Amino acid sequence: MSRTSFVVAALALVAGIASVTATGRKSELQHYIVEKSFFQAQAECALYQGVADDDLQRYVRTGYPDEEEVRCLLRCIGFNLRFWNQTTGLQKHLLAGHFVPYPNDFHNVERTEACLAENLYTCDDDLCTQVYKAFQCYYQHYGALSECPQFVVNYYHEDLQLAYDTHGLLYTSQPALRNLAGACFPKDEESFCYFRSFNVRGGLYDDHKGWHLGRLYQQYYEQVFHPDNALTIACLANQQKLACKRTKCQHAYESFKACFGASNAHEYQVKVVFAEAAKAILDQPVCHCNKAQLCPLHK
Repeated sequence: MSRTSFVVAALALVAGIASVTATGRKSELQHYIVEKSFFQAQAECALYQGVADDDLQRYVRTGYPDEEEVRCLLRCIGFNLRFWNQTTGLQKHLLAGHFVPYPNDFHNVERTEACLAENLYTCDDDLCTQVYKAFQCYYQHYGALSECPQFVVNYYHEDLQLAYDTHGLLYTSQPALRNLAGACFPKDEESFCYFRSFNVRGGLYDDHKGWHLGRLYQQYYEQVFHPDNALTIACLANQQKLACKRTKCQHAYESFKACFGASNAHEYQVKVVFAEAAKAILDQPVCHCNKAQLCPLHK
């Protein structure tokens, strides 16, 4: 091969690599997804609260001793990873996701639940103490802390921002906005694509992998989304057989509707999040759809 040919070939290879990298094919796209490990959240909270490195290492090494700084560090981690909130307190399924049960330990859940029952926090406990007591039950009985990042669930205002951004990204038409603002979800391609893009951007759906049951379960905490739910797995497998007859957008919506249509998540997305985001964009009063009669705005 001549030097000129070699240079041309090398440039073509570099261009090809750059092209693949630019299209994001070598790694999963970020979208609106946050994943974080317990130890990443711990490092962030230590920084926020001014915990010295030597002290942090001691806390980890000695199993998070019952000290004020440790208790409040864990409170910060709880809010950071969303396994604790001020409305409902402990989110057991989210905290459990940061632990790996030990092999052949088939009673870890029972021991953890017994510990939680024995160490109920009271109104006299401050928030740091409440979180600390719950964490120690999992730390002592559930398993080992995982070093792997876990999906961080969205709060309502974050879902609302996600929905609002999706309208901007897709440039949703005025008729579609009016339908969504009235909590209507017409079965047309634009609505299907909005639904698909919202869930792709939120990390809940992928055109190739389908619905991400683990994340859906963490986000909505309904049994229909549990990764081991046999009925759900069978339903999704049957829906996949119909994919070749549908557009990508249609398949995303129809598969969700078929397998999860009775879930609170479906109503939450369509009638709450989508509706409120559309109203904010329209910034005008809207009438609401019902099965008995459509108001003139939505005809």
